[in-house]
Parts: sequence; structure tokens; C-alpha cells
Amino acid sequence: MLDFQDLLENIPQFKRYMTVDELHQRNADMVNEYPGKVELIDLGKSTNNEIIDCLKIGNGKYNALIHGFPNCEEPFGGNLIDYFAEALLQNDELVDSLNYTWYLIKCSDPDGARLNEGFQTGPHTPMNFSLNYYRTPNNLTPESCFPFRFGPLNLNNPVPETKALMNLLDQVPMSFISSLHMMKWGGITYEVPEPCETIYPALWSLAKKFDVFPRKRLGTTYAPGIQYAAYLTPARGWINQWNSGNRNIEPIRGCYIYEYAQILNPNGFMMIPECCIWYDPRMWDDTPLNQKLGESLQYAKKASDEVNNYMLEIWNAALPYLKTETPFKTMMKDWMKPIIEKYTNVTNPPFSFPDKVKNKKATIAEKIGVEGRDDLYRMFYLGGMIRTFEAELEAGGSEKLDELSKSVMAKLQEYDNYLHDNYTVINHPIRNLVGMSLGSLLYSAEYAKLKQYPIITGYQL
Repeated sequence: MLDFQDLLENIPQFKRYMTVDELHQRNADMVNEYPGKVELIDLGKSTNNEIIDCLKIGNGKYNALIHGFPNCEEPFGGNLIDYFAEALLQNDELVDSLNYTWYLIKCSDPDGARLNEGFQTGPHTPMNFSLNYYRTPNNLTPESCFPFRFGPLNLNNPVPETKALMNLLDQVPMSFISSLHMMKWGGITYEVPEPCETIYPALWSLAKKFDVFPRKRLGTTYAPGIQYAAYLTPARGWINQWNSGNRNIEPIRGCYIYEYAQILNPNGFMMIPECCIWYDPRMWDDTPLNQKLGESLQYAKKASDEVNNYMLEIWNAALPYLKTETPFKTMMKDWMKPIIEKYTNVTNPPFSFPDKVKNKKATIAEKIGVEGRDDLYRMFYLGGMIRTFEAELEAGGSEKLDELSKSVMAKLQEYDNYLHDNYTVINHPIRNLVGMSLGSLLYSAEYAKLKQYPIITGYQL
């Protein structure tokens, strides 16, 4: 096994997340500073006509694609890829020993990422995150709109950002892919499509080294912190729902990047180091409580239902006054749709747990992880709703929206007060997230090599 110790020890103490302009500039700087070692590829343009660029480093036997900002409010990937790219360019021996050709896209959704930069540059608080919140709807997200044809699904309408990724994937079969996602509350969840036991010890060791705990919330885990990620295969999930007789299924625009990459290379592997922005120190405490885990699950559902009902009431009151098409209005319409239509979610399927799990005693870490997640997440789309109303007001909208915006702001402040009264909210240092995640990517890329068998495409008689 290769030794990545020096690479991980030299990660800087990042003070903030990098912006889109900074990432573009750093790409240009690397091309100038390391001539002949790196190629800057223009993959195409975003919806708003911004270049989506990709660094190509190395000339190995295997190919790997890593992209940042797969959801545009998840910013650490830009920092990670920027550090990793320069580390490769400064270490020919590392590049040769890895035997990969690296395709590194620091930001695959620049339009959306720009709308979150008020958070990226700080302060990194839940309130500032909420007030600067924008999440590209799933049917416009770069990695979720790939062509897919099977059974009743005939999907072939990729957004420009997806076309940019296709310009690479259609030419280069990838052995390893990672999308650098972030959750907002907790530790680390290594998201995988299948069991991969041989790398579990390395992944656990990295989490410990960088002072991040494995996932404490419930999930479809193979092992502590190692989770089967159903969201890697939404098109297959849609087909499964259809075959079961369900017709009220979430509309999808395409398949996920992993599904598409597997069409091109069935032996490809994906691992997503889904780290978090904030945590509460009690998440380290596995002491059992005199409380059933089901009680925390009920608490979380109640918190979610409460904010959804509130937003639905406000949204219905605001709709007659929302005349201007903005990214924020599109986002909120997409968020409200499943609340109204109550269809089966296949892009991020909700967990369901048997009574055996619900009746077990919760640990302190599980209680804080489960309940705190919904106490935090309920703030985000309130922030998005405020941005929707503010954009309309800037375009000369009705004063009625100003009243509604103030009402939502009061609710958001109430939730923020509750969060800080009941939890100790601490930021994971960006350096720790980058180090743990980068190490896990390298060990996963090594694992992916073992899966690359010759593909038989036909028989010669």
C-alpha cells in the first residue's frame, strides 16, 4: 500500500472556502507555473455561459475523475482539489506511483456556487449559511441529468453542465469517480455502492487522524461510517419503484454520474467522502440513554413536518405575488413540489427502520445526530424562501412579500436561537475535512484498480 503521509501532513490551515473566481485563477496559475505537467481542458459552458474547466495531471494506466461542488452549497471540494492538484504537480514520484491520469474539476456547478459565496467567505455560521442558501434543483444538477434508457425511462435532456461532464466521460472510461459532497451536521459518511471491506481500516484510520467521528445517525451502513448510498442509482431506483406498481414516483431528468460512468466502464468504482460542516461534541459520546431511538426519529419527523407545513402556508400566500423568474424561485418551487404531491423520492430516498431498531436504546451521539440534524436543516429553505422574496422585491414586487419575508425571518431567528440554546455548534476545521477526504480518495482509487478487469464485448468465432 502506498504511503500518503507527507501529502496529508502538509495540508494548510484553511480559513475559508475558495470562490469560483479564485479556483479559475488557481487553474491558470498552475498551467503557467508547471508547464508540460498539466493540461487545462475547457469542457464546455454552464447555463450562464461560464467555462467549466478541468485539470489533467499524470499519464497513468488508470483514469480518475474528481469534481467539486456537486451540490453548489457544498464548498470544501474546491479547496481539496486545489491542494491535491498542486501536490501532484510538485511530486513526480507520487504521480508515477499512483499510476493514474487525474481529471480534476474544482467546480462543476459554477452558476450555483456563486450564489453561495456569501457563506464561503464567512462567517461560517448556520444563520449565514441559511441567509446565503441556494441549492440547484436536482433536475438541473450537473451530476443528475445524464442520458438513460431502460424500460419506461427514456431520458436524454442533459443540462449544459452535464454535457460538459459528458464531454470528458464519453472519451475517457473512468476507473474511479468521486463527487465531493458535504452534509451539514455530523462526522464522516463514506458513501459507496457496494461493500469494500479491504479499505475500511484505512478509512477509519483517516477519520481518527483528522479528529472526525464516523457517522452516528442511522443509515444503511455496511460498517461504522461506511454507507450504501442509494442516491448513487436513482434511475435504477425509479425502475424498481415502477416495477413494483408505484406510479407516483419523483420525476427525474436523467441518471446519476455513477450510473452513466458504469455504462461506459462496468468495473468503475465510486466513493464519496461525505463530510459535514458542523457538529456537536456530544456526538463523540456513545453512552446509552434511557430513551428509545424511535423517540428521536419521531422528534425529527415532527420538526420536519412543522417547518414544511409552515413553508407551505407561506408559499401559497406568496405565489400570487411572485412574478419574476429567479434561481431562488425555481429552487423553492422544486422544494415545495414533493411536499404538495407526496411522491416517492428516488434521488435521496428516506430511510425506514424496523421496530427492532426503533426500540433499541439511543446513545447520546445518536440522539444529538438525529434530532440536531432536523433542528439545523429546517433553517436552510427558510433562508432560500427569504432570498426568493428579496429577489422579487428588488424587481419591484408587492409590499405583501416584505411582510411575508419578515415573518419567515422571525421563524428563522427562532430556529437559530433554539439550535444554539440546545446544541454546541462547532465547525469542523476545513483542513481536517480536506485531509481525511483526500486520504480516503487515494485509498479508494487504489481499491478501484483491483476492479479493472477486461470487458468482453463479443465473441470471435
